[in-house]
Amino acid sequence: MSGRSLVYVACAGTCEIHSFDLDSDGALKPVDIVVVPGGNGPSPSNLPLAFAPHRTRLYATLRMAPFPVASFAIDATSGKLTCRSTAPLPAPMAYISVSRNGRALMGASYKDGKIAVSEITLGDVQAHAMQVLPTPPKAHCIIPGRAPGIVYATTVDGNAIMVFRQDAAGHLTPTAQHMVGVRPGAGPRHLALHPTLDVLYCVNELGGTLTAFTIEEDGALRELQYEALTPAGFQGSARAADLHVTSSGRFVYASVRNTNAIVGFTIDGRTGRLTMIGRFDVEKSPRAFSLDPKSRFLICAGQDENVVAVYAIDQTSGALTPRHRLAVAGNPSWVETLNLPVTP
Repeated sequence: MSGRSLVYVACAGTCEIHSFDLDSDGALKPVDIVVVPGGNGPSPSNLPLAFAPHRTRLYATLRMAPFPVASFAIDATSGKLTCRSTAPLPAPMAYISVSRNGRALMGASYKDGKIAVSEITLGDVQAHAMQVLPTPPKAHCIIPGRAPGIVYATTVDGNAIMVFRQDAAGHLTPTAQHMVGVRPGAGPRHLALHPTLDVLYCVNELGGTLTAFTIEEDGALRELQYEALTPAGFQGSARAADLHVTSSGRFVYASVRNTNAIVGFTIDGRTGRLTMIGRFDVEKSPRAFSLDPKSRFLICAGQDENVVAVYAIDQTSGALTPRHRLAVAGNPSWVETLNLPVTP
């Protein structure tokens, strides 16, 4: 993979997206700052981002009425963002993603307990959701699955992963194995697919754990492994938060806000099973982090410190080493990375 690496950090306190060049040493050089339009005041809790599949558009949504989602065109050379349109969503979304064919924006509403699907036409989200479905309390993530036409979503208080079938237009229908329960008290929050194996990983907010699932026929899930993220003796809600697998498929990392740590695991290349690398101290309340497209660096946003830090990933062990740290605007709560140039 060649070209430049860009980092986008969504700052909910100022409703801004800060973009940076990420150099070969892990240093961040400011590129631009854009405002996400349509709101009045800070976006409560976070400011979710999602790329279109071709990565020439970036979507950003605010969590105050009218819950606008903005579509930004990405300059293929500079990575700078230009807002092309905005549209209201039916609820405040904790997480957004785009269907694999790029025709639908999907959102999970933690506050309202629902998921919604909105049509995307020529890169722009349309004003009225095509579908709104109730969920158990605190829906928190929704992603396209590995199998064509499969979508996964989480419910923290429902303690389950929901499995849907999605048609070409974007409409969702529950599958036969619709509610996949996780272990009691886990609270599934964010999901991540392995890039090549039929394995789905889930970080559990309340239990401070990581579950690996084997993906079976028709998108069904079977628990493969369950691992603790917190040290022995930890009590209370871990507030585990984000989860990412390196593009190489060799490592997976999960963040835990109440221990200010990111926990790393190596991934067995045949089975997807996990072996812990270690727990790494990071910035306070690491709600959001991302991995650069070349699997060289982990970029962590400290939500309580208003900073972003870069950690080098050891290519043999997966261990994290601090490299650079810089201040950003209030409440950095989402991080995405992109390799340039972008080819539609």
